Amino acid sequence: SLEARANSQGLVGQMSARKASGVILEMIKAGKIAGRAILLAGQPGTGKTAIAMGMSQALGTDTPFTMLAASELFSMEMSKTEALTQAFRRSIGVRIKEEAEIIEGEVVEIQIERPVDGSASKTGKITMKTTDMEAVYD
Repeated sequence: SLEARANSQGLVGQMSARKASGVILEMIKAGKIAGRAILLAGQPGTGKTAIAMGMSQALGTDTPFTMLAASELFSMEMSKTEALTQAFRRSIGVRIKEEAEIIEGEVVEIQIERPVDGSASKTGKITMKTTDMEAVYD
């Protein structure tokens, strides 16, 4: 039965919201809305976080759960879409790696400049010859 109990694991009240969360849980378990995000909206203090945490616990540790308050979205110095995208990526464990350019070729010249007094770090310049171009890297 999907009827919410009057008092369950410390949650009281919000019977219709708890019943709705039970319906959503059953749909997730049945694979009907698996792999999607759920957005709970409402006034402050209405139990959105408590219901979300309860749903997360009911689904188990393999289900990603990321809590994000609307105030966090509006205080960020990025677009709301980007903030939500980052939150979803964090939730499912997607990591964006840095891209690196790999250059294959022959080193033509290496110059290392050392300061006379030894106070600063060494700097250098590499000149490489590749099949595409000749490039200088500092």
